[in-house]
Amino acid sequence: MEKIPYKGWYILPTALPTTDGRWTAGCDLARVEADGLEVFEGVTMQFVRAREADAIRAACEAAMRQVDDILADPLAAQG
Repeated sequence: MEKIPYKGWYILPTALPTTDGRWTAGCDLARVEADGLEVFEGVTMQFVRAREADAIRAACEAAMRQVDDILADPLAAQG
């Protein structure tokens, strides 16, 4: 999948078929740092849906909410 730009971040969706004919999708987040692209893996939960597009949409929406949370309170996002 390609990188989806969102508010200075990139959303990196991944979708895979399940054994029961459905789709699972999740997203990593990435941002450009001085020394290159920093990827935050496993940022969203996995979403299982009947159609690939629906699974990706759910995962991307969760990733967008995560970026919004980080931007609203960057110190809390650092853990």
